[in-house]
Amino acid sequence: MENQMIFVRIATVADIKHVDEIVKETESSAIARGSGIAKRSPESVAQKIKEGKAVIAVTGRGEWVGFSYFEVWENNSFVSNSGLIVAPTFRNAGVAKAIKDRIFKISRRIYPEAKIFSITSGAAIMKMNAQLGFEPVTFDQITHDEHFWEGCKSCVNYNILEGKKRCNCLCTAMLFDPHKQNFNSYALTPASEKCEITLDCIACPKLSLAVGAEGTNAICSALTDILWFSEYTFPIESNLPDPVKMTVTNVNMDARQNCNSKECRFTVNIVYDHSYTEKEIINTIRNHTRCRFTVRQDVFNVSIIDDTVYEQQLVLNNC
Repeated sequence: MENQMIFVRIATVADIKHVDEIVKETESSAIARGSGIAKRSPESVAQKIKEGKAVIAVTGRGEWVGFSYFEVWENNSFVSNSGLIVAPTFRNAGVAKAIKDRIFKISRRIYPEAKIFSITSGAAIMKMNAQLGFEPVTFDQITHDEHFWEGCKSCVNYNILEGKKRCNCLCTAMLFDPHKQNFNSYALTPASEKCEITLDCIACPKLSLAVGAEGTNAICSALTDILWFSEYTFPIESNLPDPVKMTVTNVNMDARQNCNSKECRFTVNIVYDHSYTEKEIINTIRNHTRCRFTVRQDVFNVSIIDDTVYEQQLVLNNC
């Protein structure tokens, strides 16, 4: 695998094109490990994406890297984190952990009172679960929803599960209980904390490669990027406020040179929560704009939104 940037984000409808590859790799990986797995149809995976219940990892060129999703059971009492898969080329690079962390945070933010569970036979996933605060439990401590257990019928080990009356199987059930005191350290503060970045941007004229053709002056180059900053929406988690807000301010150019100015300067103020890291935001901007920019180092503002108001908004959005 060459050194390249990988983006872990909420899957959007545009990512449905990767569904067949996700399903195929999930099945082939289970066969290679010699383990059972509930088969997922392309239609069911696509539905998770449409519902905003999936996380995907892709390269800057749009190549699929990894995937996972969550589902809600028993009137929001339980949330399952399932279907974690990483393309073979990108394994052992921290992608699985990044996806696992993101799907877990989404589950915690949208359903803060729900118990989150994961069923797996993989030692690596068990380790990641344990680091997040999951504990091994018997199957009777997770959801009893029949629709969940229906999904296990396609697993090669389903007869073992039924033979043991759903008490256990070859997989291990792990549970995160937000009501246990030792789990309270994983609170919702990341979702309610806002950080700020300020970018100092410089747009320059763009020369044309065609003989005799005029290029684009600095003002037009700047306007193209300013429009992107104003209209671009970072993929958001279902029922939550926009995680990143970008505002363009202080557009300046040399008035004496008018349209022939060699550069146009402008400032972008970015306010974001912890759905995205600063590195992810900066790399997204770099992939979509032509201007040169630097991150202003003297700006570091953190504001806290009242947790009560935030949780009330979550409740209202999920009624």
